[in-house]
Amino acid sequence: MPQKRFYSLVVLFTIFAMAFSACAPAAPVVTQAPVETEAPEATEAPAATEPPAATEPAVSGECPAVTVADAQGVAAGAWPQQYEVAEFETAANCTMAFTGRTEYDARLVEFGFLPEGDLPPLEERLPEEPLVVVPYDEIGKYGSRLSGASVAPEAGNSEWLSVRHVNLLRFADDLQTIVPNMAKSYEWNDDFTELTMVLRKGHKWSDGQPFTTEDIVFWWEDIIMNTDLYPDVPSFWVYGGEPMQVEAVDEVTVKFKFAAPAPAFTTLIATTYTHEWAPKHFLMDKHITYNPNADEEAKAEGFESWAQRFIPLYYADWEDANHMYGLPKLEAWIKVDETPEHQLFYANPYYYKVDTAGQQLPYIDEIEEVYAAENELFELKIINGETHYKAQSLQLGSLPLFQQNQDKGNYDIQMAQGASIGRVYVFNATHKDPVLAELFSDPRWNRAMSLALNRDEINQALCFDLCEPTQGAPVHPSVSFAKPEWYTRDIEHDPDTANAILDEIGLEKGADGFRLRPDGQPLVINLLYAIQWGDPALHELAKEYWEAVGVKVELREMSTEAYRAMAANNDHDVQVTTSGLELEAPLYSNPFRLFPPFGDAALEPLFGAPWMEWHNTDGAQGIEPPDDIKPLWDLTDQWKSSLPGSDEYISLGQQLVQVQIDRGMIIGTVTTSPAVTIVSRLLGNVPQLKINAFEYYRTYPYRTDQWYFKE
Repeated sequence: MPQKRFYSLVVLFTIFAMAFSACAPAAPVVTQAPVETEAPEATEAPAATEPPAATEPAVSGECPAVTVADAQGVAAGAWPQQYEVAEFETAANCTMAFTGRTEYDARLVEFGFLPEGDLPPLEERLPEEPLVVVPYDEIGKYGSRLSGASVAPEAGNSEWLSVRHVNLLRFADDLQTIVPNMAKSYEWNDDFTELTMVLRKGHKWSDGQPFTTEDIVFWWEDIIMNTDLYPDVPSFWVYGGEPMQVEAVDEVTVKFKFAAPAPAFTTLIATTYTHEWAPKHFLMDKHITYNPNADEEAKAEGFESWAQRFIPLYYADWEDANHMYGLPKLEAWIKVDETPEHQLFYANPYYYKVDTAGQQLPYIDEIEEVYAAENELFELKIINGETHYKAQSLQLGSLPLFQQNQDKGNYDIQMAQGASIGRVYVFNATHKDPVLAELFSDPRWNRAMSLALNRDEINQALCFDLCEPTQGAPVHPSVSFAKPEWYTRDIEHDPDTANAILDEIGLEKGADGFRLRPDGQPLVINLLYAIQWGDPALHELAKEYWEAVGVKVELREMSTEAYRAMAANNDHDVQVTTSGLELEAPLYSNPFRLFPPFGDAALEPLFGAPWMEWHNTDGAQGIEPPDDIKPLWDLTDQWKSSLPGSDEYISLGQQLVQVQIDRGMIIGTVTTSPAVTIVSRLLGNVPQLKINAFEYYRTYPYRTDQWYFKE
């Protein structure tokens, strides 16, 4: 790739670094790939019930065991903290030799990942040129079990999905540089309408079958573009109003083509929880295109159609929505056990990475994710030393408890930067009840409910005065086009003005002191929440403040699954979520999560399903949106094809946000606090996390496959 293209993209994306550096330790900028180079040719164990003991490292070959802490005089590679094999051998003047585990869990044989009998030789399990990873502090040891906890199998568990996640590209832990990962290289054309990726020759699925560009094309053409499975192509795969195109050039070279410039696409690939591939060899006989009897077979198993069986039994964007065994994977660990109480994963024998000593990764044998539906259970597991790593869903209010029990639980506490502007309330402007829909669409209502909140008290109660009062907005204040006044509008505690506004709207008070709806019925707000999205104490305070201005609030906790289903079905009064959760780079890669302001349909739906339906069916179904909402889809599509820092980029971004600010759609509370992060002292090679947030996919930048147990 021409060097001028490399440096021009760096300059364009430097705006991300400048914007975010004031409030976080790392800047989400994107670095383009350097010139592509050619790649050179490169007994089952009993089922584990107790964590296996750690063993000594098997350092091999004559290459130095280089770490980030001690480079031993070896020059850095083209990308941070990693090398290609030939690149490392040249830099270290050595020849690599590879070693790995000699035994694996017997369930890998049971589920078809390994053949019966002798373990296939390592050279048959690694790609011809594996990715060489530079460990942070030292060469690790094989063994042990990493124990963690989440709310439920598909709730509050993104950090554990991220621990074992892989993707074609990823962010380095500087959160600035997008580096090759499963892909060996990537390269844009001059106008960012075509991206070429080269895979690793000889890379294999967890069942030993080849992973090739056919698996990427199958995912795109036979899954995403199949209308039985996806009636509408997800918006993040659409540029210039058209779905992207995927072309396999050969078994390792794939091209992604776009109808408009798509410079944000690599950022999406590096941060998304989705996978841009599926095991064609395993799924073909379940798919109607390849098996004419697939529909009949699915109905015989009790499904309505082949498509209902296919998703999520065999395929799901959200990995833990798939609960079957034996599905080929590319992740560092693969599932060997699942019960209502936990999931257990074992190291993938075909994983594509090695350390600088030539050991196949990951170091840790097993990962266990247990379920704890209440904060108190998380806390007990942590202070008793039963959890080795935990960040998601922990509350800042629990920090004193964690500090008092550090030695008992044998852990350290990190306070990584969060990525959101804080917890917010979004009233459902497309409510099924037309009276409430009209009320919640009134900017005066949103202003009154904002003024009723006492953000200083919230800060003291929830954040120990470590946060700041703020208004909600769909973008983080560090975003380059953000206006400071968006975050200070109507954040003062002014119940008198709130009362006056509610009177002006016509919400009269009844004999009990609570207000009536415009139709004379009692006005009751059902404030339902899941612990995954914040401290229940916040909602108790909001109830107190809103009832002080005459708005009756019914408060109730529910499971994450039930909460998501309720919101997705448009059955909620008010959504409790995060705001400005999109830092600039992740926002740029997938702006339709917040522009228009409808949230993620699968994860955090806010409101607007009838508007979305109207848009997606060209007005044939759903509810016609207000005039100021209608242009947002086209504006969003234009914005994500504009170049960062350009006048068009800034102008379009501000237009998109201003519509929501004028409507007061997002009612903020206080800024986010640092994320309490628990790290067991038994673990090695765990760095200080710069950011702990879904927007960079939790722990994914911090290379969990090179974490290990020191003892």
